Amino acid sequence: MWNDYFSDDKFISMIYSNVPPLKNLRIEKIEISREGDRITIGFDLPMFPDKPPKKWLEKGYSTAFIEIDFFDIKEVNIQSNESSYRGDIEINKDNEADIFTVRIIGTVKTSIKAGVGIIQSVKGY
Repeated sequence: MWNDYFSDDKFISMIYSNVPPLKNLRIEKIEISREGDRITIGFDLPMFPDKPPKKWLEKGYSTAFIEIDFFDIKEVNIQSNESSYRGDIEINKDNEADIFTVRIIGTVKTSIKAGVGIIQSVKGY
């Protein structure tokens, strides 16, 4: 599963019995920063966790949102003619070359090759 490529995926594994595939997502942001050396992808997960934090339940949250940062960018391509982004995200890692390959396919088409990937946050709303 996509989250296995990240060493810091413990929280996602704790809140989902079965981590959902990244299909038909609402993608909130694709942000290029740090002079092109960091790309942040923020999106809603397709299913609410089956083991959410108590705080999320108390606040009535119904959606889980995640941000993943990619660093040491080797290549990036972004194409879209839409004002809202939806699509599937594919995340793979070539351990031999130590490269993350990310593809977004939908109303936005994106491909990223990066040396490092970090799950920065998982939030409920």
